[in-house]
This record gives sequence, structure tokens and C-alpha cells, in this order.
Amino acid sequence: MISKGELRFNCCESALLRIDEKVPLPDFGNDTMRIASLFGGGVGGWQSVCGAVSGACMALGLLNGTNGNEDLDAFTEKRQDARDACQGFMKAFEAKWGAVNCLPLLGVDFRTEEGRKIYDGMKERGETLCSEYVEWAADWMAEKLST
Repeated sequence: MISKGELRFNCCESALLRIDEKVPLPDFGNDTMRIASLFGGGVGGWQSVCGAVSGACMALGLLNGTNGNEDLDAFTEKRQDARDACQGFMKAFEAKWGAVNCLPLLGVDFRTEEGRKIYDGMKERGETLCSEYVEWAADWMAEKLST
């Protein structure tokens, strides 16, 4: 995970920051970080899509997504190309780590009080792989985006 001073960024924010260091992302800034702030812990802490996966796909969208100003053909083609690239990334992530959702990746439901205690203990002991997910996702996406 990336930290700045006392701030520790979530998986999504950290993936975006790491990718932006390697491949500058257009329009990356405060608005993007505000959006990404809710995608840690599997979207709002709900443990759905892993934040590292979300951040990597957001980076892809910043570079290759649609903006709504294209003509219909360009809009459709750009959207499909970005979706195909996102799915390719998600397949690679799942092949490497076994899942793209936070809950199976962590193996504990931190939405419950008991699960949160277990998860906090896992973090303290360095038993989560979240930093590795972020690093792998960001490096994979940065490599694809720079080619």
C-alpha cells in the first residue's frame, strides 16, 4: 500500500497512484482520488471487486475509455476495446490470484464484527496479500498501458 505521511491509501487508490507514477494518467487528480476512496475493501468495504482490480481498470479507463464526445461508431468501438482490455486484465488477475473479489481473496468477511477482528489481526501479522495484489495489478496494467 502507498502511504503519504500519516495517510495510508486503500488498494484502489494505491493501484492508481502506482500506475500514474509509471504511466502518467490523463486527468488523474483530486476527482479520481475521491472516486477511488470508495473502492477500497471491495467497493465501499463490501468485499466485492478487489480495490486493486478496480484501480487498475480505472487507470485503463482514464487512458482508453470514452468521454461521451465521440460519434456513435467511435464511442462504441472505444468502449468495446476498453472492455475487452479490462476483461483480459481481470482474467489474468484471476488466473494469478484465484479470484477478483475481495472476500475470497482475503478469506474472511470483515463486514461482521468477528470478521473485522480476525482481519485486523491478519493485517497486524502481515498475513494479507493486499499489497501484493496492488503491486501486481498496477505493474501488469502499467506495462500494458505503456506498450
